Amino acid sequence: MTLTPATAPSAPGGALLAEVERLMAAEPLDAAYLEGLCLELDGRIVRGDAMIGILPVEAYDVLVRGYTAAAFAGRSTAWVPLGRRLLDPRVGWTPTWPSPHPFPVGGTEQLDSALRCFAEAARHGDRQGAYLFAALGREAVDRVGPHALTLLEPLRADDPTGEANYWSGIVHYLRGDGGAAVAHHRRAAAAGNADAMFELHVLYGTGDVVPPDEEAAREWLLRAADRDHPRALYNVAAAHASGRGFPRDEAAAAGWYERAAAAGNARAAATLGVMYLLGSGVPTDAGRAAGWFDRAEEQGYDVDGWLEQLGMSRPS
Repeated sequence: MTLTPATAPSAPGGALLAEVERLMAAEPLDAAYLEGLCLELDGRIVRGDAMIGILPVEAYDVLVRGYTAAAFAGRSTAWVPLGRRLLDPRVGWTPTWPSPHPFPVGGTEQLDSALRCFAEAARHGDRQGAYLFAALGREAVDRVGPHALTLLEPLRADDPTGEANYWSGIVHYLRGDGGAAVAHHRRAAAAGNADAMFELHVLYGTGDVVPPDEEAAREWLLRAADRDHPRALYNVAAAHASGRGFPRDEAAAAGWYERAAAAGNARAAATLGVMYLLGSGVPTDAGRAAGWFDRAEEQGYDVDGWLEQLGMSRPS
């Protein structure tokens, strides 16, 4: 019986790798079952099994070869996870493509291969593939920008989240077409896209490609923050803390920083730690400061380096 990715069985690390290897060599290839095993292996890598030795180091390359076999065998849903994995510096193997790239090349082999995967996903109707192509293509927008816009164009007609217009705006901006960028961001914002709202805040605040307009910048910032955009929440907090554009109110700033931290902004969590150390807008509380520093570190922020810059140290 052919198993779907959702019904692929669990297996010990070594046995799972051996099963992936066996399936890749089998005739005929059971691509759906192989993809399911690769998704399980990917999940184990994400949880750290390779880092602590439960999986051997070759698990990364086995995973990429497995995803490649499944994708080349017609599993269109394997293209996006394959592209993501090809960007992992621990992966030393890249596919040999049977046909030329549909866009100009010239970047690194990893970048070009990942872009190819996302383009393939988009070609098979995966919207996320088109968005990831545009996002990754920012590193080579002079070469791949036109193809990104080609992938995004059919998605803009039915764009309920505004994401296709948002990424179109990003690509147009990077290619120097500010007017088109603003028009796409406005369409995305009208669909409720908080990323586009934040971009409009930045553009109006800096006067980049549009006349500077502090009131418009503030309005777009608050609209993005109202949708829990992490950077928008942080900027509102910082504005209250500094009194720039908002009434200076450290207690209000602390509340906004907490919302930003809850939305995943690591710097907001670190800033709250400092506020609790100093008693700025909140009661002095070394325990809560330590808790916010720990949270910031869990989100990838270099707390100790930042505190050193501030001439401070963690509470003992």
